[in-house]
Amino acid sequence: MKSRSQSLVEFSAALTGFSPVLLRGTGMTQQYLQKIESIVPEGLLDRLFDNFQNASDNSARHDLTAILHGSDLGPVARAIAVLWYCGAWTELPEEWRARNGAVPGDTSGVVSGAAYQAGLQWTVVGAHPAGARQQGFGAWSVAPAELVS
Repeated sequence: MKSRSQSLVEFSAALTGFSPVLLRGTGMTQQYLQKIESIVPEGLLDRLFDNFQNASDNSARHDLTAILHGSDLGPVARAIAVLWYCGAWTELPEEWRARNGAVPGDTSGVVSGAAYQAGLQWTVVGAHPAGARQQGFGAWSVAPAELVS
């Protein structure tokens, strides 16, 4: 049986397009899992991971699409994607909260300074988190490197 952190990383790898190694390398897996578990009912989170893990290799993309379009699992999956990319939790929709329960921690905002810095958005755009990492003296005078697509 997989641990929840392992399930989160595997699901998130498919969701974000980043490898499990890179996701673990952010150092944010446990903090993100704690945030998600504090908001999403246990049974619903297990159902999300089970739905994804039960997908065969040939239908994984289809099952991810089905999850993203689901009324209960979709908003959670999309919030998890934003969490990895931006280090921020996005408040779940009111309709979702009415069906599954509202909790005080379900508010939009950056999870932590470390989460902001670890956001995948910086890797995608080939940049650094503003105000968090020094570029070095005179960095402004050097043209940015070209991104390889």
